[in-house]
Amino acid sequence: MITMPFPNMSDEPIRVSLPEAIQRVLSVLRETSTASIASLSRATGLDRRTVTKVIDVIMEVQSNLQNLELAKLKDGKRYIIRLQERTEQARALFDSVRRRLGRTRKE
Repeated sequence: MITMPFPNMSDEPIRVSLPEAIQRVLSVLRETSTASIASLSRATGLDRRTVTKVIDVIMEVQSNLQNLELAKLKDGKRYIIRLQERTEQARALFDSVRRRLGRTRKE
């Protein structure tokens, strides 16, 4: 049974921003790994259509980032956002290890 971490005093679904709706749905799903749209709606105080849209957004992001990684790098006063394939990240890690091993062998 899912408890209501986000109480709603009225029977009307409340309006919240998309980031807050995502946070609410994920918060409930962390407590219980399996839930229906209706139970998520009751537990979050969100409309069922909103919960459905949130789940669709989360699944699309998950699918897009399955083989990609989003990196946020600080460069002075600005941030650089980079989307790279996870294979590039692994390759960079292996190159770093090779360089370190090469240094220790030479010493």
